[in-house]
Amino acid sequence: MAEIPIRARREPDGGTVLAVRGEVDVATAPALREAIVRAVDGRPARVVIDLAAVSFMDSSALGVLISGYKYAQGAGVAMVLASPGPGVYRLLRTSGMVEIFEVVDPPDPSTEIRG
Repeated sequence: MAEIPIRARREPDGGTVLAVRGEVDVATAPALREAIVRAVDGRPARVVIDLAAVSFMDSSALGVLISGYKYAQGAGVAMVLASPGPGVYRLLRTSGMVEIFEVVDPPDPSTEIRG
């Protein structure tokens, strides 16, 4: 399993933030899955996946987010996606993930990558 930089921090409101950096793909998605499970197992009020520093995400990352969301739901923990960049947000939107997740701080529509 390839490593991906993920920094976990507890927030004063009782939530946990997972700040993810770099590319989340088939090689690094298992590390994200493990970080989500660890965070949820700590029973925070919510888990925020901070995507501001994610430069690329593939379908395996989407699968991890969905399975993490289901795991969190089962544990009674809310899961939120935060600050996706334009390319990541486009993937989330076209895959229907914005209908499933609460997405906070989405990119300005004028910065969206077209194509």
